[in-house]
Parts: sequence; structure tokens; C-alpha cells
Amino acid sequence: MEIIKVNMCKVTRLVVFTATMLITNAALAKPSQVIAEPIQFESSSQQIQAVGNAEAIQSVILYPAIGDRVTAVHFKPGDQVKAGTLLLELDSRRQKAALEEAKIRLADAQRTVDRLTDSQKRGAVPINELDKAVTDRDLAKVALIQAKNELEDRQVIAPFSGVMGLTDVEVGDRITTQTAIASIDNFDKLYVQFAAPESAYGMLKSTDSVLLTPWNDNSTRIDAKIAQMDSRIDPTARTLKIKAIFENRNDRFLPGMSFRVSLTVLGEEFAVIPEAALLWGATGPYVWKEVDGKAKRIDVKIQQRLPGKLLVSGDLAARELLVVEGVQRLRPGQEIAVTNALAKE
Repeated sequence: MEIIKVNMCKVTRLVVFTATMLITNAALAKPSQVIAEPIQFESSSQQIQAVGNAEAIQSVILYPAIGDRVTAVHFKPGDQVKAGTLLLELDSRRQKAALEEAKIRLADAQRTVDRLTDSQKRGAVPINELDKAVTDRDLAKVALIQAKNELEDRQVIAPFSGVMGLTDVEVGDRITTQTAIASIDNFDKLYVQFAAPESAYGMLKSTDSVLLTPWNDNSTRIDAKIAQMDSRIDPTARTLKIKAIFENRNDRFLPGMSFRVSLTVLGEEFAVIPEAALLWGATGPYVWKEVDGKAKRIDVKIQQRLPGKLLVSGDLAARELLVVEGVQRLRPGQEIAVTNALAKE
């Protein structure tokens, strides 16, 4: 029993000595050295990707207004034509004769009006005879317009400037109003139509551009503007049809080509922090910031992950100092000495 008493005394003296040393060390402890940097904010973003098909800004298939025998074809596939160019003619012998007849009848009716006008001024003819001549002259004008229209119906005219497509129609063919003559496309500019998910509608209203990449050339990037947006969501696919437009310089791309569509939409701003500054505890993720020379723990919520950094929400303000190194040994309220930090503005 005497040996046990001696050992207990030694233990007691050791405990007292250790406690004294801990108190002394705590009193002499310096603030923990940490590295911090000013908090900055960055907009969150969401990327939408889709596949789109190119369409000419103007594109039609030409049909004749009437059916008859083809007498002339004035274009070849691939020709660049101007608006108003005569492309094809049908047999128009009767219409040309009718037009000449209408011109003659109008000229005759006008002479009658002129003669009766002079006579009526002298009182040589009654006014009703002049009125009938004026009516006949006006009807002759209408007949001339109708004759011109019937002759024009025998011609196929380019409705706009563009490039002619393939045709199977040749001189001598007898065609009908259901015969497709050729396509004409204006692709100085191209539309790219794609479908975006229903959830992206709100974000699409806040942006006006998309990035296009042709499937046959991944190195090419094209900035396109959103030109048209459908007025309703497809109830089956739950998507929204959108058309983007871009300048097709030197006719580099053709209608029908496929493009990869990338759309980045900016959202709300959040604090951006390095991955190394984030810690995890029982309540979830948190960071440390400097407040009046002391460490303060701030619970945060991760909003978006980016390469090497995170966008988080929490009690963080721009230009506050965020601890980015030395976070593992910190405790709430602990005094810290910040090094390598930019001065707060």
C-alpha cells in the first residue's frame, strides 16, 4: 500500500505540472496563421445542347399557275437568279394575241371618248352617249389588265433572289399546276431550327444568342442570334421549337446541314470559392471567413460546381475575406492572422 501512495503523489504532481504548462502555452499562443482572399461573385450558368437543321431564310418550290406545254426554260440547276427573273414560259400564242386585241380595243375606246367629249362641249351629242363611251373605255382598260394577267400566268418568275435547284422539266413537256418545276433557295442567311426542353423557356427569354458547331467541322464556331420562338410547347415531346439565324458568308453551308447547338444561360449570382476552402460537418458544407480578426464558420449551400471552384450561397458578401488555406485547424471565434490577402476595399 505504501508503494501505491508514492505513485499517486507522482501522478498528482505530473497532472498539476501539465495543466500549468497548458495554461501557460494558451496564454502565450499566437493567432493562427491563415491565407485568405476577398470573396467574389459570379453568375451561375446552365448549358443546353441540341441538334438543329439548317433552313434557307427564303425557300419555295415553284409551280405553274396553269397547265400547258413548256416553250422555254431559262435557268439551269445551281444558277444564281435575281428576283423577277423569267425562269420558264408556257405556250402563250393565244394570250399574246388577246393582249394585242385588248390594246387595240382600248385605243379605239379612248378615241371615241375624246371625239364625243369635243362634240358634247358643242352640244352636238347628248351627255348619256358620252357616258356610255366612257364606260366602254373603262371596260376596255379592265380587259387589257386581264389579258396581261393571263399572259403572265404563262410565265414562271423568280419570287426572290436565290439559287435554283434541280428540275426535271424540259422544253416540250406538258405540265399541270401540280408539276413541281424547281426549288429556289436564298441562303445568304440560314435558320437553324432546334428543340429546347420545356424547362429552359424562362432562361431562353433572357438571352439572344446561341453557339453553333457544324457536325462536319468541329473546329468551326458560329455565333447565331435567336430569331424566332414558337408560341407553344409540344405536348408530346415537352419541347419548344426555336430558330436561330446567322450570316452564311460565301454560301459555306447549305440548307439541310446539321449543327450542334449550345446555349449558355446566365442565372443568379453566387459567391465563388476554391474547392479547398469548403469543409463538411454534421450540418453540411461550410466555410470560414474573417470577421474582426476572428474565424467565423458559415454554413453554405452548393449551387453549381465548376472546374476547381464552386458557386455557393450563404452569409457571404463581396470583398469579405474567405479563408482558403489553414481551414482544418480553425475553431469558431479563434483569432487568426491573415496573410497573402488583398486589402478589403
